[in-house]
Amino acid sequence: AIAARQEAGPVHVGVVGLGVGTLTAYARTGDRMRLYELAPDVLRLARSHFTFLAAAEERKAQLDFVIGDARLSLERALARNQPGGFDVLSIDAFSSDSIPVHLITREAIELYARHLAPQGSIAGHISNRFIDLKPVLANIGAATGLTVRLVSDSPSEESGASSTDWVLIASDPKAFEAAQLAPRVDPIAPRPELSLWTDQFNNLLDVLKSRPWAEFKELLGLD
Repeated sequence: AIAARQEAGPVHVGVVGLGVGTLTAYARTGDRMRLYELAPDVLRLARSHFTFLAAAEERKAQLDFVIGDARLSLERALARNQPGGFDVLSIDAFSSDSIPVHLITREAIELYARHLAPQGSIAGHISNRFIDLKPVLANIGAATGLTVRLVSDSPSEESGASSTDWVLIASDPKAFEAAQLAPRVDPIAPRPELSLWTDQFNNLLDVLKSRPWAEFKELLGLD
C-alpha cells in the first residue's frame, strides 16, 4: 500500500506500533512517517539495537514519534482539528496472543478513517496464530460503508520468511486500483452471524481459530 502511493510522490504514513521500526524501511527521501508507540522503552531499544530508524533518517525521510496510547493521541489530534492526512495508516498491534481490542472496534476504525487523505487507506496487520480478525474488520466495513480488502503473502519455506495477512480499509474503492495493489487484493465477505465489535462489546471466542491448542504446541515445538 505504501509503495503504491509512492508512485505519485512522497507519502505521509502513520504507524501504530513501532516495534523495531521495520516499516520505516519503506520510507524514501521526502516521505513523512508519524510513529505511535505506547512504551518509550521500545523507541529507545529501536534506536540502540536496530538500524531501521537511522537508515530512514539517512535517506532524508522525516520521522515523528508520538509516545502514548495511539487511539487517544489520534482522538486528541481531531479535537484540535488536526487530522493526520495519512496516505496509509498502519495498525500493527495484533500479532500477539493478547490484542489491544480498543484499537479494532467500529469506533476505532471510524476514527482512523477520519485521519486519512483522499484515497488513503488503513492497513491492519492481522497475522495471528490463534485469532482470525478478518471477519471482525469485514463486519466493521459493512457497518460503516468502508471497503475492505485482504492481502495475504505466503512465501516459500526456503525464504525463511513468515506468512502474513494484512487487511486494507478505505472509504474510496479507487484506493485499491493502483497497479501494485489490484492483482493482490481480495474481498472479504462479512459474517453477519458474528457480533459487531464496538467499544461496548467484543467476543474473542467468535474469532478463535479452530485449532488453537495445535497451533500453541507448534509454536513451542512440542509433539
